[in-house]
Amino acid sequence: MCHGRPGVGKTRSAREFSSFPDLAEYAALRPIAPHLAEKVARCRAVFYTVSVSNTPKTIDAALGLNLIKMGYARLTVASGSHEEATHDVARVACPLVIVDEADRLSIKSLEHLRDLSDRQGFGLILMGMPGLEKRLARYAQFYSRIGFVHEFKPLTETEMRLLLATHASDFGITFDPAQLDAIEAQAAVIRITRGNFRLMERLFAQMRRIMTLNRISEVSPDIVQAARDCLVIGPGN
Repeated sequence: MCHGRPGVGKTRSAREFSSFPDLAEYAALRPIAPHLAEKVARCRAVFYTVSVSNTPKTIDAALGLNLIKMGYARLTVASGSHEEATHDVARVACPLVIVDEADRLSIKSLEHLRDLSDRQGFGLILMGMPGLEKRLARYAQFYSRIGFVHEFKPLTETEMRLLLATHASDFGITFDPAQLDAIEAQAAVIRITRGNFRLMERLFAQMRRIMTLNRISEVSPDIVQAARDCLVIGPGN
């Protein structure tokens, strides 16, 4: 089980790790396109986001269908022929299922996920907000199966400085270490975002917009503050 405050990167990390392809256009028992076959081979987990209204039926319609599709796709890639696929496809689909927005799960949906995991043998990761672990602790049959609890924490200042130095340019922002304004602007970004990755992206988008509208090429503390004033930031940030 994983939990963390909004914006610390839970969903992004899970998507990057799982490399789960879009199977919407894939039809089971049909030949698989080469580009999709490559993505299927790289996939390490099935990624599933819980809908606001969820029941065992809706889980089967979304997660269950993706497990079946992934099972057929993996068997097709492994054998080179969709005709050799077996009937027990869900069991070979993937060794791991990552469930995002697990806070939304009803008791029946939680029990259904537990049953699916037991019957099909896949590992299960539940991701949600802080407090998810306390809620699940009330259900002994479910909680007794949890192997570990991991908290996603905000980035440290050292991690933020490394991220800004290596990836800020991806957002069209450059912090020149030889310019005092750029150094102060970087410090302002770290102070405002407090290691929250999503907030950093939002702040960068506003900074880029302000710089483009005003035809400014060099970042400064004033630009950071102007971008911050455009955003709705909660008291925790």
